[in-house]
Amino acid sequence: MKKNLFFTCLFLLVLLILINYRTPILKQNSGPWSIGFGKSTTFPDSIPVGTNTKYSLEQLKTSNDSTQFLADPFFIKVKDTFYLFFEHKKIKKDHAEIGLLTSIDGKKYTYRGTVLKEKFHLSYPQVFEYKKNYYMIPESQGSNQVLLYKARRFPYDWKVCDTLLKNIKLKDPTVYLSDTLNILLATDDKLNMYMYQADSLFGKWKLHKKPKVIMGSESRCGGRIFADHQGLILPIQNSSNGYGFGVSLYLLSFKDGNYKITRENPFF
Repeated sequence: MKKNLFFTCLFLLVLLILINYRTPILKQNSGPWSIGFGKSTTFPDSIPVGTNTKYSLEQLKTSNDSTQFLADPFFIKVKDTFYLFFEHKKIKKDHAEIGLLTSIDGKKYTYRGTVLKEKFHLSYPQVFEYKKNYYMIPESQGSNQVLLYKARRFPYDWKVCDTLLKNIKLKDPTVYLSDTLNILLATDDKLNMYMYQADSLFGKWKLHKKPKVIMGSESRCGGRIFADHQGLILPIQNSSNGYGFGVSLYLLSFKDGNYKITRENPFF
């Protein structure tokens, strides 16, 4: 009897581990995160994340003592200035806003305040230039839409200019735009990543004919998609040991309207 009970408990433990990897039940509490920045000459073979400079929670508290955490940094360089947009959660706020840091040398950053806030949670502020204008696709699942914002006076005055996807809650929408390929990747609450495509940024976004890209604890985008000689390099968050645990790099290769995704580098 004891032997059977032992094997039953062992089986249930293994099953729980497998389920938790697919759909994590045990999650770490959010924060207190900081954001880092750096550069690498050998991307994507080596990204020295551990040696990156960090802009810490304590640094921002010198100018804003209600800060709870910083997360999801996206930077863009315009002329001689680095603009680093990030998720900014304040203690007395029910949801996060989008903050901004700027730098001339890419090393020393100055906090410029909040550049976008809504009545719902905002994060993952992917900012990019498209046809000489600046746009942002943040995570806006609290609105039940994937929204596109345009800067009327970059890097400030962001206004909704289009709704890319309606009546759907998706996390960390990540776009890639080119003359031959326009895709958008995003993840639902069940850890399924989906691919959408359109003929342009302002086109009609529809599910790809092979809509489900990947699923499980590595199924949520972790940054911009980069073009590589082999295809597209997609950073994906690794949440196997809790949210924010690491990032892995995947290769997306396209041929004749179809695609293949392979894990190239384990988490950093």
